[in-house]
Amino acid sequence: MCGSSNNQTIVVGNHDCCSQTPFVQDKLCAPYTLTAAAPLVIYALNTNPTKTFVSGTISLDSGPTGGTVTVNFLLGTAIVETETLAAPGILAFTKTGFTSITLTGVGAAPFTPPYQGEFCITPRYALG
Repeated sequence: MCGSSNNQTIVVGNHDCCSQTPFVQDKLCAPYTLTAAAPLVIYALNTNPTKTFVSGTISLDSGPTGGTVTVNFLLGTAIVETETLAAPGILAFTKTGFTSITLTGVGAAPFTPPYQGEFCITPRYALG
């Protein structure tokens, strides 16, 4: 992976009247290349999706003229949200309630030039 992967504990909330919830936070960044029409899984969650909060960015730096990439957020195999990226473009998000993210190039494969970009994802896992 390019970029960093750090694991740190943070506490959300700093109010006397409220309990503080500790979280573990990771960060992962990597480039991607899409040459075929098959979905590419860029993130898969192995914890409870209702107790995980994920922020991130997905960029599309280049691809076939007029082409787009479909970003799907899935809960199991069910699509819970879909976004579309055109080059050059970037999607910023903060979400919960999904278990994986896939990218799918739109158009006739093999893609020439290939779709290329980068993703940076910061999941936060509640402890306890």
